[in-house]
Amino acid sequence: MKKIKGKEITILFFKYIILIAFAIMCLYPIIWMFLASFKTNDELYINPWGFPQSIRFDNYIRAIVEGNVGTYYINSIIITGAVLLVSVCLSFMASYAITRMNWKYSKVVLNIFVLGMLIPVYATIVPLFSIFKTIGLLNTRLAVIISHIAFGFPIAIFIMTGFLSTIPREIEEAAVMEGCSIYRILFNIIFPISRSSVVTVAVIVFLNSWNDLLLPQIFLTDQLKMPLPVGLTEFQGQYYTDYASMIAAVVLVIIPSIIIYILLHKNIMEGMVAGAVKG
Repeated sequence: MKKIKGKEITILFFKYIILIAFAIMCLYPIIWMFLASFKTNDELYINPWGFPQSIRFDNYIRAIVEGNVGTYYINSIIITGAVLLVSVCLSFMASYAITRMNWKYSKVVLNIFVLGMLIPVYATIVPLFSIFKTIGLLNTRLAVIISHIAFGFPIAIFIMTGFLSTIPREIEEAAVMEGCSIYRILFNIIFPISRSSVVTVAVIVFLNSWNDLLLPQIFLTDQLKMPLPVGLTEFQGQYYTDYASMIAAVVLVIIPSIIIYILLHKNIMEGMVAGAVKG
């Protein structure tokens, strides 16, 4: 058994200290927010960093009932669900066509998609607003859904093409020999193999859509169609802000993101590594 030298122990010790400090920096805001959601507004001002005097769910009840969080939750689920389904399906099929089919302009198309990563969202707001106004999509969820799908496509195709290009072609050749159609090869063979990259893309698309504040605020005017991030602004008035209820609503917003990341973090890391290293 190899003995660890004193110098290596010291280096290892400082590495763990740095990692522990970084973990605390990441976790503390979430823990603080969870504890603050049980406080009253007076407690937040008097004792912002301490524990709540008692565990009360008044803020959550007020956020759901008076803050209309339930309606905003449904809107977020509709928008994010549609964006997730369309983005993952279309980007997977497009990536397969770019990497696995032999056609003249495949690399050109891939470069065009990747160039989309360089275009900031803010640069497209005015053109998109004009287009949606012309075709009558303003103040509809479809305007937000289309925008998110378009902005999610470049990173989705970038990750998936990196992974799909590493799959041996012999797998498809053997499937063709067995009489499989292109659709059966795509969904029954390639899709299961590409699970880690698909999950990575799905999580990225979910987080971008679920947490977005900009696009719904611009394209939606009906308060009953707003998603959760926009709904949080309802707790802020001209002369008074209900910070306690707002924090409780924020906790409700981040819970799905935390659950999804905890359940799928291994697949996310595998997908990112596969797309970056193998591609």
